[in-house]
Amino acid sequence: MKPDSTLKVLVFDLHPISRKGIRLLLDTMELRMKVTEATRERQLYKLITSQRFDLVVLSVNDVDSLNNEVISPILSKTAVLYTEEGAENAMDLMALGGGACMSKKCTDTALREGISAVLQQRRYVCATTQAHVNTEYWRFRAIRNGTGAYRPRVRQLTSRESEVASLLKTGLKTGEIADRLQIQHSTVSTLKARAFRKLSVTNLVQAIQTLD
Repeated sequence: MKPDSTLKVLVFDLHPISRKGIRLLLDTMELRMKVTEATRERQLYKLITSQRFDLVVLSVNDVDSLNNEVISPILSKTAVLYTEEGAENAMDLMALGGGACMSKKCTDTALREGISAVLQQRRYVCATTQAHVNTEYWRFRAIRNGTGAYRPRVRQLTSRESEVASLLKTGLKTGEIADRLQIQHSTVSTLKARAFRKLSVTNLVQAIQTLD
């Protein structure tokens, strides 16, 4: 992308006030941008499958999950913003290859850093998000499961999750693992996300270090 080029940006948030806040934040970055807004999931899917965007700012505000099959191709160009209620799905998206993950409790500086990282093809996790991985995220899962106590780290993988994690460790790609295990590509992605979540990691390097 040339410095003087106009960036194509897609902003998705169900709430108009949040979309306005994101646009105001983007305005402070002093970059040439053409911003398109998606106000519903169906509109989001249509836009990302029919147009090319340099950056997608994707808000996850609740427990409803997005269609990972449709979202996956653009995750590396995606900055995920989330509220506490959407923490679980935000972590899943990051585990599946999201470019950046930031809590909406982050400072504007951290949000800008995350967006800049995505544009520079780097991955970014803000400090507040890292805290969510270790504490609030697990507390949220405990609340959803109706339990009064929780453990901040859950390392017990199912046999299938362990199998996928072991194959990832050998360097096999998602498609290769799907062929090896004779399961769907989307199933491997789901098992990968679950394994990363249970290990409290956001990428393969961290997963390997945790499994060693």
